[in-house]
Amino acid sequence: MRYTLPLLIAATFLAACGGPQGSPEQRAQKATNTAQTNAALSTAKTVTVRGKKFRVAHVTERNQALVDLVGTSAPYFVSDVEAASRAATGCNGTFDPGILAFVGGNVATADLTELRAKVGGRFNGWSVSLTC
Repeated sequence: MRYTLPLLIAATFLAACGGPQGSPEQRAQKATNTAQTNAALSTAKTVTVRGKKFRVAHVTERNQALVDLVGTSAPYFVSDVEAASRAATGCNGTFDPGILAFVGGNVATADLTELRAKVGGRFNGWSVSLTC
């Protein structure tokens, strides 16, 4: 009994951390999404909105734009990201708050420069849903 609990905890930890994550269908969809994102990023446009440059990648398969500030880290906001998506794609864009919806406060008035600095790992840009 003395060894059962530690072994059970270790087995649970290894099961949660080891091996492939998700079903084969989920892994295939993730690979498809990654390929679409990479293709869009390779043909991204640079637009200027309110004196700030943005890179906009249009992922046509998902009716989505990925928008990121280029160069200096000037304050920018959701309205800037949506305007950049419109300028680059000609479509109406709506910012996808995702996890930011749970941060608290008003996402529309939050300085995305500060939030972007907290994002770890690969960042392809802020997601904007497009209506063309």
